[in-house]
Amino acid sequence: MKFVTYAENTTQLKELAILVETKKIDANVLEVIVGTAAISRYSENTVAGLEEMIALNQKFKLPLVLEWDVLQQESLFQKNAELVSRLPLHEFKAIRIQDPGALNLVKEKFPWLKVQLILENGNHNYTGLSRWSDFLGEQLDRLVLSNELSREHLSNYAKELKTELEVLVFGRILLFYSPRLLLSPLKKEAVQKDILDKNVEAYGTSEESPHAGFPLIENRHGTFMFNVKDLYLLDHLDELRSLNIGAVRFDLRFDDSFGHLENCIDLFEGRIKHEDVLEIKTEHPRPMIKGFYNINKTDVLFTKLKNKRIQRQDNNYVGEIVDVERDQQMALLIKSKHLTLKSGDELQLITPEGKTKTLGLKIFSDTSGAGLSHATTNEVVLLPFMSGVVAKTQVYLVNKDMQ
Repeated sequence: MKFVTYAENTTQLKELAILVETKKIDANVLEVIVGTAAISRYSENTVAGLEEMIALNQKFKLPLVLEWDVLQQESLFQKNAELVSRLPLHEFKAIRIQDPGALNLVKEKFPWLKVQLILENGNHNYTGLSRWSDFLGEQLDRLVLSNELSREHLSNYAKELKTELEVLVFGRILLFYSPRLLLSPLKKEAVQKDILDKNVEAYGTSEESPHAGFPLIENRHGTFMFNVKDLYLLDHLDELRSLNIGAVRFDLRFDDSFGHLENCIDLFEGRIKHEDVLEIKTEHPRPMIKGFYNINKTDVLFTKLKNKRIQRQDNNYVGEIVDVERDQQMALLIKSKHLTLKSGDELQLITPEGKTKTLGLKIFSDTSGAGLSHATTNEVVLLPFMSGVVAKTQVYLVNKDMQ
């Protein structure tokens, strides 16, 4: 199994070279991903900086892998294709690619250059993975799989696919990407040149949940939002090795995590146990999780997500409140196929939070305001406003047996 990590500059490259020289790790199992801000999503390295690293590696002879993982429109894609073509590609063991257009270009222009195909954002099924493997043939060096795959899936794919597989074992979990610049408009003093040259970082808060502290990055490629918790599978390295996973990736580019490099290597080599380096977790700025690794059935959480208060289908069930206009009215969608709503009915309303309210139905109307004496399936009727009632409140007839 290979140890895969990133080097952002010559200093980090030298640190990796020292660990190889002191036999902390064998160069044959090490891979160092390098890139430049133009073609790598999170890198702040310049083209000159990348060229300096390549020149320095003439001495170290570490196995370098070029990262070209950005998704770009045609004009920038052509510009980056020219940039890649000018680089000394023979100095790299392989190139990591995510964009299908970039993949096709490398396949046609550089058929001798090995490809590590990044499939982290899709292709979770065997058919998709095998098709990519067949498409690239011998040029394919490795498939980089999603961290949303469980141990069971990883085990099956490692047995069924002939291609080497790679998974992330330490690092941030990407949740959202937009090509738009979403952070810089909030900073009045921001200068466009500065945004292009380095990452703008911030933390976000969800308006739809109590979660806060989502790491955000904006750069020339757009805006990236990460999970509030990072992925941590360092206590499963032996298991991943036994599953025949060909490579594990340690993403130490953020939060000064590069300082954990030697501990990660010692864990990988089996010189220390996970319990001996708990400071990796305790010193990390965010909680660490195993993600989907231990989930064998992807549907186990659905029962927790289903709020039974808003999904009742009892015999006395009338329908659902679909809109509430404060101090004015409530809109009820009648869903029952056998009940008729009539003037004089008594209704029980159960909110998503479980609060129960009773309404004596004296008058109601259609959406145009015309009074109604009765209403049936799929009709929307307007009821008098009641405080505390919200959308998704379920409505029942009191004069039926409640369940």
